Formats: sequence, C-alpha cells, structure tokens
Amino acid sequence: MDVGLTDTDLKRAVRDGELIVLDRGALLPTSALPQYDVDDAVYRWKVVAAAAGQTCSLSHESAAAFHGLELLKPERTVVHFAKRRNGGGRRTATRHFHSGLPDDAVVHVDGIAVSTMARTAIDVAATSNFPRALTVIDSALRHGATMEELRAEAGRHRVRGAGMVRSALKYGDGRSANPGESWGRAQMITSRLPLPDLQVEFVLEDGSIAIVDYCWDGIVVGEFDGLRKFCRDLRPGERVEDAVVREKIREDRLRDLVRHVGRWIWRDLENRTMVDRMRAKLEDAGLA
Repeated sequence: MDVGLTDTDLKRAVRDGELIVLDRGALLPTSALPQYDVDDAVYRWKVVAAAAGQTCSLSHESAAAFHGLELLKPERTVVHFAKRRNGGGRRTATRHFHSGLPDDAVVHVDGIAVSTMARTAIDVAATSNFPRALTVIDSALRHGATMEELRAEAGRHRVRGAGMVRSALKYGDGRSANPGESWGRAQMITSRLPLPDLQVEFVLEDGSIAIVDYCWDGIVVGEFDGLRKFCRDLRPGERVEDAVVREKIREDRLRDLVRHVGRWIWRDLENRTMVDRMRAKLEDAGLA
C-alpha cells in the first residue's frame, strides 16, 4: 500500500524509534504499543509477521505468545513453528522448525494455525528447567487448561523432557498469578521449604479483604512485589507512590492478624535470598 513514505523516510523512522522492524517488509508504529509488557507485545507482532505465508503451525514459545501464556524469562529472538511430519527439524537465526505435531494438537487463533494450549505448555515445559516448566504449567492452568488435558498431552509426548514435565505437573497450580510468583514457588520446592497455600483471603480490621500471594497455616504470609503490580492497581488520578502507601497501610493491618509478613522483589529471586529469609520466619513461627 502506498502511504507516501520513501525508503529514506522509513529508515529515519526506524532510527528515531517511531517504527519497529518486525520482519522483512513488516513494520510496527511504536505508538501502537501498550504502556506495559512492551517486549511481549512486540514479540507477538513479530510472530504474526513471521507466520504470514507459512504452512507450518506456530508452536512452543511463539504459540504461548498467541495463547497469552506468561513465561519466565522468555527467549524472544526466534519464532517457533512445528511441522506435522516427524523428522526434518531445523533452525536458523530467527526461525526454529520443530517436527511431529499431531493434527489434533492444532487450533486456529485469529486465522493462524497454532498448537493447542495444552500441547504448547507441554512443549515449553519439556524444553525448560524446572522454574520455567512450572511457570508455563501454572499459566496454562490459569488460562483455562485443565490438569487432565495437560496430563493427557504429556502422556503422548516424546520421551525427551518427560521427567521435567512430570515434575511441573506434580506442582502446577493455576492460582499463581504471574511468573514471579511461580518462580518463587519453584525456589521453595527445590529448597524443600514447606509449601504454602496460595491467594488466601484475610478480612482486615476495617472490613476490607486482603488477598496474599502465599500463606503458611494462617501464621506466616509471603508477598511477591513487582512494579507492574503497583501500576496495575493504580486508581484514577493516583501515582505509583500513592499505591505503595496504600499497600503499606494494608500490610500494617495484615500484621495485626499474622505473625510474620515477608516481602520480596524480582532481584531477591535472582539472588536467591528469598528462601533463607522465609525459612527464618517459618522457623520462628514453628513451621519449618
């Protein structure tokens, strides 16, 4: 379509950050991007551009992007496809072609062939470490897949990665609200920390409801904090600082009901300091 732009105009727009190159001949205006989760949005558009004219189905992380599955530290430089026949898989710098995707494991989303949510989750889990595998299983359950569907898909899956899939299915829980919460739980599991209940409700003194990420016997509470959490919960006219103050008041009221409240952020998961901190709180409460 002629939009009145020359090649020079397009190169300038890309250089100035007004356009993003998705694929050969495919550009995206940055004005169309959301305020949050920009990398996820850009990758989904890259997948759409790459899928144009393809006869293979999207699979693995690319199918996960279509299904809205949230992944832990996703790799966003490659678009994944799967062929129906066995054998002949290959990889380039920007494409990874897998093989052996059954016909009944394919659905169409927005007119594009994609591996089913259950198949996608199992494919990602089978090629991941435990935290990533648990995260995608949690996300699939959160988005409506059933444990029965996931187990059935795992049962006919190739042997490679089957042990990791079984471990993730054993502990999968759709109540984990995001990858950070799943990663925290994965660290608790591998460190043999007592496993918490998730998304537990407390009635505060003022009658409001506080839902906590992790809870041990109603005595110890754990909360994973991320900037997105505060931004998501902003009320009209509020700043992030206002949401932080509101959360501090909520925590003070929560401390009237429980013995310990532990909080951590993404950096604590990266540095693996969360488990020791929570173990100390659980031991103090007689729970570890």
